Amino acid sequence: MTEGNDPTRELRLDATQQIPTEVVKPQQAGFKPGVAAIPAQRQVDHTASFEPTLPPGRIVTSGALKRPVVTLSVRLRQLRVGGRWSVAGAVFLIVCWGLWSASSSDGDHASATLALVLALAVGIGLFGLSRLVGSVVLEKLMGRTRRGAWASHATVGLFLVIVGFSYLSQIEWVVDAWNFLRGVR
Repeated sequence: MTEGNDPTRELRLDATQQIPTEVVKPQQAGFKPGVAAIPAQRQVDHTASFEPTLPPGRIVTSGALKRPVVTLSVRLRQLRVGGRWSVAGAVFLIVCWGLWSASSSDGDHASATLALVLALAVGIGLFGLSRLVGSVVLEKLMGRTRRGAWASHATVGLFLVIVGFSYLSQIEWVVDAWNFLRGVR
């Protein structure tokens, strides 16, 4: 009995297995052995260089390889992150403006409305400016990706609250109540 046919022999990793040598012919009508479709040859660009552009051992940490292109819909969705700060500041501003407008003695609501619209327009401009500064500093200089606009919204919300407090400081009864609470009077 030969060594390859012994079923009791333990299989070793370095042993060669016997492979059957009989040829099985398929029973299909369109079968032709040795005939394969050859695809058309591609044009090879010999001007491409495969030389490395970086010195050996240097790692690419910025550029298109690190940051994928962010679509417009994703950027618009990122603008909503932190939007509650702006909304809270705008609500506070509108309430304070309403109190100031109602307590004003001259009754000129057109200029009061213009003041509110101007404060909101400055807030929108501040939002755009803070997004631009964040884009330059975070994305261009530091190479980071932004995942939201909460810092810009917080800046605008703080600005609108400050403007709201300036309206409150012009109302006489609010100033009197504040001085009474502080015990200044």
